[in-house]
Amino acid sequence: MGTGRAAVDMTAADTGVPGAGAWALRRGDARLLTGAGAYVGDVVRDGQLWLSVVRSPLAHGRITAVDVTAAAAAPGVRVVLTGADLDRVPRIPIRVVETPRMAARLQPVLATDRVRYVGEPVAAVVADDPYHAEDAAELVDVEIEPLPAVGGPDDVTPMWEDGLDNEIAEFRATNGDVDAAFAGADVVVEADFRVARQSGLPMETRGLVCEWSDGFLHIWGATKFVHFTRRTVAGFFDLDPDRVICHRVDVGGMFGVRGEVYPEDFLVPWAARVTGRPVKWVEDRREHLMTINHSRDHRHRFAIAASRDGRLLAFRSDGTIDVGAYPRPIGARLPQNLAGSFPGPYRWTAFEARCRSVASTKTPSGTMRAPSSAEAIFVMERAVDMVARRLGLDPLELRRRNLVPAADLPLTVDMGDGGVHAATYDSGDYPAQLDEVLRRCGHEAMVDEVARRRAAGEHVGVGHALFVDHSGMGREETVGLELDTSGTFVLGTSATEFGQGLEDMAVRVLADALDVDATDVRVQSGASTAHAGGNGTFASRSTIFVGSAAVHAATQLLEVAESRAATLLSCPATQLVRTPDGYKAGSRSIAWKELAPIETVGRHAMEEPTHGFGIALAVAAVDPGTLAVSVERVVVGYDVGRAIDLPAVHSQLAGGAAMGLGGSLLESLTFDAQGQPLGATFMDYLLPTAAEMPPIDVHVVELGGVPGNPLGVKGAGEAGIKGIGGAVANAVAAALGAPAAQGVTALPIRPDDLAPLLPSPVTPAEPSAAPPARSGSAARRRPAAAVGGVLALVAAGWLARRGRKER
Repeated sequence: MGTGRAAVDMTAADTGVPGAGAWALRRGDARLLTGAGAYVGDVVRDGQLWLSVVRSPLAHGRITAVDVTAAAAAPGVRVVLTGADLDRVPRIPIRVVETPRMAARLQPVLATDRVRYVGEPVAAVVADDPYHAEDAAELVDVEIEPLPAVGGPDDVTPMWEDGLDNEIAEFRATNGDVDAAFAGADVVVEADFRVARQSGLPMETRGLVCEWSDGFLHIWGATKFVHFTRRTVAGFFDLDPDRVICHRVDVGGMFGVRGEVYPEDFLVPWAARVTGRPVKWVEDRREHLMTINHSRDHRHRFAIAASRDGRLLAFRSDGTIDVGAYPRPIGARLPQNLAGSFPGPYRWTAFEARCRSVASTKTPSGTMRAPSSAEAIFVMERAVDMVARRLGLDPLELRRRNLVPAADLPLTVDMGDGGVHAATYDSGDYPAQLDEVLRRCGHEAMVDEVARRRAAGEHVGVGHALFVDHSGMGREETVGLELDTSGTFVLGTSATEFGQGLEDMAVRVLADALDVDATDVRVQSGASTAHAGGNGTFASRSTIFVGSAAVHAATQLLEVAESRAATLLSCPATQLVRTPDGYKAGSRSIAWKELAPIETVGRHAMEEPTHGFGIALAVAAVDPGTLAVSVERVVVGYDVGRAIDLPAVHSQLAGGAAMGLGGSLLESLTFDAQGQPLGATFMDYLLPTAAEMPPIDVHVVELGGVPGNPLGVKGAGEAGIKGIGGAVANAVAAALGAPAAQGVTALPIRPDDLAPLLPSPVTPAEPSAAPPARSGSAARRRPAAAVGGVLALVAAGWLARRGRKER
């Protein structure tokens, strides 16, 4: 394997099936595909009751009364709970990146005096079944004196009584003399950019089952941060954390939004304690869209300076994130991530990024796949294209001229003293990797074909986006490893398997480290009983941290096993030969189970995350009559360092790209002037369907020389989405041509947003200003993006007529 600099070894993973048998089913696939999965909705406890949350119908107001009389008398109702039933209303703590202003702005688990977003919990109804619980919840009479809604960063209406404004946090990333760089530039491009509010939307909505037994609280449904959830819930009830037990369940998707601590993480166990019975809650889709962590909702004033020979000199960004009503446990990570994500893979003489998070009377925001970094990449990559157009350069050539060269890696990018950590680009060869991915995807042929189509009058273009993906946050992880008396190696981790391939990865890593058959390795994950330590599953960290900690645990276990084998076989350890079945010494042997039990704890720590380089390409066409955008092809290339599980990496990158297409063309959570959500059903919040999905070509690149972890890996869970918004927007701008191209500054891109930019009819863009690329299948035309909306409307209408709720 090459070092990623002087010698570049780009192995494996062209598009398609990478070798016979590589796409075999994972261990848990057969169980899930045959309906044998055990999700939180499948959990049933003896004597189980159901909870329904009463939520605020207004975005902002003072609570003057909560009358539960009618609800308490309704059939099947066991109890109705409000804040008046509590001596102290707990607040949800911050997990990371807390700022001084957050202390007085933490979300209460129940609103008692004031509501600040539609859907905020006000009361909870517990009944014999979900139907009686929901019916009774409608009978709770909540009187709210309306207050003005706070619509976003420009709205100065106060949300709190402490006299402070609505700003939650501010971070700055600075490097060099920005003013001097702009003053000496030949070209300065300025633009305003926006990214709409979105959410992660796992297939499975949130749910919890809680049961008290002998002073212990049992929870089914905790997913992302099992131990943080356990500690937080224990604090709610003044318990020792060891008395809160989180049980593993299957998880139907994560995307960053599942698994944080929400008000229901208090309400459900509280109801179970009050009633003395197990209590279950599963949200419906409308409830989910109103209350799950939202994300994105950015706006940026961005300027970029360049020289006439195509050198990028400096950038300046003033960004604002609307984070909704309360800081969620992610704290101020969103503006911090945003400020640190702008520099990307380019050399800069100077930069300044100011990033603020500001409250509003909308659903609170948290993380979603590639939080804030996907937005920063969209802004930067659109601005780079604008510079290329001003200079009359090929946008791809402009990028190539400014890439950090391989000889400069590792490179530490200083971010100044504004609260943003320096970034160390640890390994890779960005120019060589770019050339390799372009070769694999047939870029030259794409260029020729699109040029032919444009000459024939089609409005089609190609867009590029380059990015750096940081992965492996959290600094440390521990796992437990046991050799049991059956001869099975059991790995325990509190990290969660939710479809990303965690357990298969761990099996592969351990089988390789121990030199045993994979069938002799088992993984216990996603429960507080699996392992007492660990930070959880987030930030594309599982392979880096769990895998590396597993290697450490295996090394220690082998040391103990070898010592025992030498004693039992009465020979020096130097005479032992390790086999998949145990140890041999001459004609004598001892099996693994005879060496059991052995227990070890593995740990991996590293101060800096890894940084992988990625390329996204998109070919898009614009219908001149309807202005509907059709993305015809997407290419994603990414350096993972080493692919432990190539099919899983491929799927992660392709899935991320598909998610990015939704955010680029369709997805938007909007609110009216009164703060009412306008996208709380799938009739309004549009997701991409198979009709909108173009071919997605994934090119996994493996460059050696990755420091910091023994596996030599980089995370891949978020890389697939990061460049898609920029690539699609650049492709649409190229298809529209000047002057309309400069107005493509917002995601999602919709026909009604394009109409004000265009004269009639649409005129083709100049090939020199926006060099085209060709999809490998020109005849494969994609339906307009609007088709997805039609399909969603038809499906939702049919469900409504059948009287079924979205689940």
